[in-house]
Amino acid sequence: MSSSDPAFARPSSRGALGLGTFGLRSAAVALAALVALGGCTIQPLYGTAPSGQAVATTIARIGISPVTDRVSQRVRNALIFKLDGGTEPSNPAYTMTLNVTSAQTALGVTPIESAPSYSLTVSATYEIKSVATGKIVLRDTSRGSASYNRTMQEYANQRAELDAENRAAEVAAEDIRLRLAVAAAKGTL
Repeated sequence: MSSSDPAFARPSSRGALGLGTFGLRSAAVALAALVALGGCTIQPLYGTAPSGQAVATTIARIGISPVTDRVSQRVRNALIFKLDGGTEPSNPAYTMTLNVTSAQTALGVTPIESAPSYSLTVSATYEIKSVATGKIVLRDTSRGSASYNRTMQEYANQRAELDAENRAAEVAAEDIRLRLAVAAAKGTL
């Protein structure tokens, strides 16, 4: 007798459907996952808000109040661009008030300098009011961080700090935009 002889063939452990024990378990886990996902209320972020308007249209109707300092202006400008491509709404449904602060932290110590690397954090606290009712519909804080290195050249240090502020302001503005889109998708705005 040889190994190709039918008498030596092993009986199949795959069962009637051709699935092994591992295959049955995998199918059961996949079926359980599908049943669990059936209860989720996942929706596209840029779909239609409960108000019936598109989320992008809702957040484009937010007017941003003027600010007074450079970092606040960077956050405001980035937001205006991100919310509606750089144009402010002529008849806003909501107004946003921004309060922006920045702080830096030394990250390390070397024998030559006390701290050659810094982390700069921009915090933007914002408040959204409905123009129609005058009520606050959203209040939150977003943060953005960027790091930079200091050298022995003062101008290079100033420029590196400004660049870090600009990058951190951009991150904070993007975080605000995402939070506004989520609020619009939920129907808060």
